[in-house]
Amino acid sequence: MEKNAIRYTILLLVALLALPHLGVAQRVYRTEFSVYDTRQDALNADHSRTERYIPFTPRSMEAVGKVEVVGERVEMPTSWSDYNVYLHVENVIKAYDVVVNEQLVASVEDAYTPADFLLSPYLRQGSNEILLLLRRSESLVLNEGSHSNLVEQFSGSYLFAQYRRHIYDYDAKIVQSGKSLKLLLDVIVRNDFNSGEVVQVGYDIYSPEGKLIDYAVQDISVEGRSVDTLRIRTSLGEESRFLWSSAKPQLYRLTLYTKRDGKPREYHSFRLGAGLATYADGKILRNGRAIEMKATTYNARTTYEQAVEEIKALRSKGFNTLMPDSPQPIWFYDICDALGMYVIERANINPTSESENRKVGGTPSNDPALVGEYLSRVKAMYYRTRNHSCIIAYALGGEKAGNGYNMYKAYEWLKSVERERAVICPSADGEWNSDL
Repeated sequence: MEKNAIRYTILLLVALLALPHLGVAQRVYRTEFSVYDTRQDALNADHSRTERYIPFTPRSMEAVGKVEVVGERVEMPTSWSDYNVYLHVENVIKAYDVVVNEQLVASVEDAYTPADFLLSPYLRQGSNEILLLLRRSESLVLNEGSHSNLVEQFSGSYLFAQYRRHIYDYDAKIVQSGKSLKLLLDVIVRNDFNSGEVVQVGYDIYSPEGKLIDYAVQDISVEGRSVDTLRIRTSLGEESRFLWSSAKPQLYRLTLYTKRDGKPREYHSFRLGAGLATYADGKILRNGRAIEMKATTYNARTTYEQAVEEIKALRSKGFNTLMPDSPQPIWFYDICDALGMYVIERANINPTSESENRKVGGTPSNDPALVGEYLSRVKAMYYRTRNHSCIIAYALGGEKAGNGYNMYKAYEWLKSVERERAVICPSADGEWNSDL
């Protein structure tokens, strides 16, 4: 035990040395998804038969001062050698460092937003030690107004693997084009082999009525150790009656997969609504019409089943818009897509003190030393849920988060990647960095 304590202390020191680079953790910013071995499992969201999927259930190992070391040993089969292994972590509550085989992978200050990490460079065949060092956040002030989800710690965390030629991310929209609807699908393909490879990417899309509308398999050549984007543009016909709204939350089913050796692999299926959320003249629009919002704060602090009942109850009371305090579990957005609940998504930037103090360093939002952490939280919020139809706007933080240099930079970055939906800085107070 004493030897372990010394080893964990060394690991802790290594992690602490990384903290001056606050906000540049080596996490993966992309749509939150995992893959399935069969189409049916993807449709049912059933991982019970997925070969390369392992729930991550860390156990307490040691306490080093005020830092708790949790983790587990995971066996990596030789068959995983040509695969990228990702770790998904959520419901951590505290700030944490990810350590694999005594190597620091990332330091994360925002414990409220689920996060993903690429572990492959740190893994070896056979037994691997994956640790989380739970500690006090170095930017704790940003969590002052945050509310943790009251669920089991680490629930929803897992490991999964993708072949080194794989779908890395995607951006999907269904837009109006004259009288027709059109699918705009960008599939980001990653090749981690040394030489160029041809990757076969397949997709199919079904209407809300369950009718197959379009399908195809396309090749894309990707240079070694790089990513490229396959752009798919296809008409879905004159089906404007299928536009998604709170009153009619009709969803298309889009399935992505790759093919290798002539066989489909790594399925991912998700649902999306037709039409876009935009803004104009101080109003949020859906499909060009102003939304009459009745909003309430809501955080999914329970299970999926309980959240469904709670959100249905809110709908029965006339609410059509939810405003979480921080990013929620991915299934929360699935529920809102299906039930027609609009969501104003909010980054976990919730300082409450000195919000009116615009001196440099007065409010945390005007402290340039924290700009990297602000950008990290906004990126984590945006990428994981950007494909969900329920999201009609993004908020850069809480109502008392203040304004200043960090909020200016966060607004500029988010506007550079999000062209349709409104970006709101609740404490802008008439300044330029808020669309509403």
